[in-house]
Amino acid sequence: MRDTMTIQTLSAGRRWLQAAVAAAALGVAAPAFASDVADAVMRGDAAALERLLEQGADVNEPQADGATALHWAAYRDDVDAVRRLLAAGADVEAANRAGTTPLLLASVAGDAEMIRLMLEAGADPNRPFANGETALMMAARTGNADAIRVLVEHGADVD
Repeated sequence: MRDTMTIQTLSAGRRWLQAAVAAAALGVAAPAFASDVADAVMRGDAAALERLLEQGADVNEPQADGATALHWAAYRDDVDAVRRLLAAGADVEAANRAGTTPLLLASVAGDAEMIRLMLEAGADPNRPFANGETALMMAARTGNADAIRVLVEHGADVD
């Protein structure tokens, strides 16, 4: 999953650059796919994240591939960033262009605390990935019983 997200991000970045070059050649504005908050979390820059949150930056502004700061916090297994982003209004149901939600990324990591935070913030434990897999299926692959327990306690369908 992590390699797929990286490849999708690089590919989307290349498409954005191509669109920006084409737009410049035509004399029109380049497409806006910048997200300072997501970029800061992607880099693991806690100081930049804190500064942006203090400035009231949009925590739900996606990158070119649809990834938000919460996606990156889950991907990086950064529970502190997840807490800060949720407190600032991050959308736990945001899906990137591949259909991946932050909860699905947290489930791949098998981090029970992060999964709990997202479920308590309103993430749907039964929302499937594009291929039909659920957060419970992804967490089960980690072998982390606590992650599985948290999902089931919050309504994940075991069937």
